[in-house]
Formats: sequence, C-alpha cells, structure tokens
Amino acid sequence: MQTTRRGFLGTAAALSLSGCLGSASGPTLTVGVVPDVDPDTAIEQNTALASYLEAELGATVDLRTAADYAGMVQAMVAGQVDLAYYGGVSYVLAHHRAGAEPVVVGSKDGETLWHSAFVVGADAEVGGMDDVAANAGDLELVFGDPISTSGTVMPTYYLQTEHDLAPQTAFEQVTHVGAHDATAKTVAGSTGTVGALNARIYDALVADDAVTGVREIWRTPGFPDYPWAVAPSMETATADEVRRAFTGLDSTDEADILDQQNVDRYVEVSHDDFTSLDTAVEMAGIETGTETEGSG
Repeated sequence: MQTTRRGFLGTAAALSLSGCLGSASGPTLTVGVVPDVDPDTAIEQNTALASYLEAELGATVDLRTAADYAGMVQAMVAGQVDLAYYGGVSYVLAHHRAGAEPVVVGSKDGETLWHSAFVVGADAEVGGMDDVAANAGDLELVFGDPISTSGTVMPTYYLQTEHDLAPQTAFEQVTHVGAHDATAKTVAGSTGTVGALNARIYDALVADDAVTGVREIWRTPGFPDYPWAVAPSMETATADEVRRAFTGLDSTDEADILDQQNVDRYVEVSHDDFTSLDTAVEMAGIETGTETEGSG
C-alpha cells in the first residue's frame, strides 16, 4: 500500500519534486491544493482523495498546499507540482505562466459553475445590494485571497458590472483576509462590513454551524472555477490516467470523498471552458504573464 505524504510548499528553493510518475525510483505524484480554507483544513479535505488516487494510479501521492493562491501558481511555474487544484483565476495564471492544463472540474446538482455569496453581519442594517451601493462609503469590504476567483476577482467584476461599484474607490476600506472561512468569520457579528466568499463553502459553513452571526444578501451569477490541472511535463498517457481516476469517482462507493470536495462527480474540461475569466482577470489588474515567464 502506498503512503500519502503531506506538507507545505514554501519558497521555490525550499522544495523540489521528489519524483514523477513512471520514474525508476518509484512513481510519485506531487499534488498541490490551493488554501481556499485554512491550510490544515485544505490538506485534511484532500487526504482521502489522495489515498484514492494512490490506489487508482499505483503511485505515492505527496500532498502539499501553500501559504496563498499565488504560491500554488508559482509552484507550477517552478516545477514543484505534477497536479494541482486551483481556483479559476489561479488556474488561468498557471496556464499562462507555466502551461498548466485542466483535466477535470467538479459538478454539483448537474452544474459545473460556481457562485460568490455576499454576506453581512446578522444584525447589520443592510437588506441587499441596493443598501450596499447607497452606503458603500461607510462600509468595509472583506475579500479573500487577492487572486481568489470567488473570493475577490469575480465579486469585483460583478460589483462593477452589476452595481457600478469599484471596490477600491467606492468602499471605506478593502481588506483581504485569505481563506473563505476567514471572510465569513470576519464579517460575523459586524454591522459595518460586507464580505464576499465562495457560495458553496458558505453553504457548507452554515450547514455545519461553523459560522454564526452572518447572513447572505446576494449570490452572483455563475462562473467557471476550481479545476484540477496537470503540469506540462506530465505525459499525455499519465494525464489521461489522472482524468479517468477523477471521472471514475462513484457517488455510491466514494461519496465521502466527493462530499469533501463539495461535488457530486467530476467531468472532463479543457482550457476553453475558462477563457471567460480573462476579462475579469484584466479588470482586476492581474498580470497573466507568459508561458515562459519565471520558468527558467
């Protein structure tokens, strides 16, 4: 039986690949996951999946996370990961900067699109987004990681396109707190803040009673998010094996794994499914770079 190793991605110089699938010393798949929740929880939520991949692929899985989303993009650029779980925007950056390619995306209730939830404190005198627009100058806006798709970039996009609010100028203050659960906990109990976070994560936090004193005031339209992507160095046959392993996850036999991933099943995906994020990335002022940038 293979052994899942777990750890933390530090600086680019601090970690190198311990192997690759098919290597003479024994196959190892280094898997990275973005810290969309706190890093320990991110690892915990993917440990069962890592064990499943080990059994399906006959490889040792080295499961890692990073301090932030940018760290996981840099990990792909530096050749530190073979397979990574990204947010939509961090994937787009990893694609442009390192040549990462998506293999699957999660589907829930037949939908592969994700949403952001705008939330306020339970006792805040804010009934909806019209109130937010009218009082933005007196409100603190709480976002997640700066390149989080559902925690910063798409909320920014929809604030501008749907409500004519430019975060950096419309609100009294804009604060980035990192993970989605941190956003909910920051807003909880407050009367002068509004936050945006991944809607599925918010739903799970509420269902698990992991956060109280917060309520939702608006849910955005859907957008692509959270693909699993492979490094350009991975052979096509191996990438196909990885894709088949994900799409082979069964809701009967592996329901716990899928529940931890907040999906019902995985479906195949290509880069074309994420090109719609380019406009939002540009609006957010994020430099995509090129496929050769930083890869030397």
